[in-house]
Amino acid sequence: MNSLQDQVAIITGSAGGIGQAVAEVFAEDGIAGLIIADVNSDRAEKVAGDLQTRFGVDAVAATVDVSDSEQVHAMVEMAASHFKRIDILINNAGIAPVVPWPKVTEENWRQVMDVNLNGALLCTLAVLPIMQQQRAGRIVNISSAGAFVGSICTHPAYGVSKAGMIAMTKSLAKAFAEDGILVNAIAPGSIDTPLVNHFGEAQKEQLIQAAPLKRQGSSRELADAVWFLVSNRSTYVTGATLHINGGSLLV
Repeated sequence: MNSLQDQVAIITGSAGGIGQAVAEVFAEDGIAGLIIADVNSDRAEKVAGDLQTRFGVDAVAATVDVSDSEQVHAMVEMAASHFKRIDILINNAGIAPVVPWPKVTEENWRQVMDVNLNGALLCTLAVLPIMQQQRAGRIVNISSAGAFVGSICTHPAYGVSKAGMIAMTKSLAKAFAEDGILVNAIAPGSIDTPLVNHFGEAQKEQLIQAAPLKRQGSSRELADAVWFLVSNRSTYVTGATLHINGGSLLV
């Protein structure tokens, strides 16, 4: 591959699951720098250290709550100071609490929206000036099949937040194409991660059976799709949503 040489990426929520798999794929491709951004500082440090050891990549851990604008700006300023550039932003950080409609409150609704949707907005706003100055950049928003079918077993705000990410993707793609910035989204179906596992075995099996392939996707399969959207193999793709769901949602 080697299309990410000399580039720098910020990956939010990359101390595990999909984000960690994306970081590994980027490291394998020879990326110059990675920001392993996560609210879990210990885990982020461990992932960054592992990537440095295995791939020789300059991976830096950043403890950040993406719903906090001050923390987001501090992370981006640190990345820009350390690497002198930011080429890629993967908005992957998200939460999916299991909350049925009767237990929805303004507080727990806002919590989901603040992390999933507003967090992606804050990170995007923070990196856009740098990408505009470079006249190049790639942003990938990790949405969900829930954006199209509504939340299945998670908080109702989850599907709403993920639908918002897709609308934001389209708007950003149109607004910043002239700056050389490509913005796309990925809508995963059921991916084998700790986030999905906490839904319970019965719900997990239901999601598996909904896919013609009759299995969950792996984090690596999802990460390979992210790589495509930031690589030099997708230079005419912007404003798109790539569905990675084993056929469970055919659109």
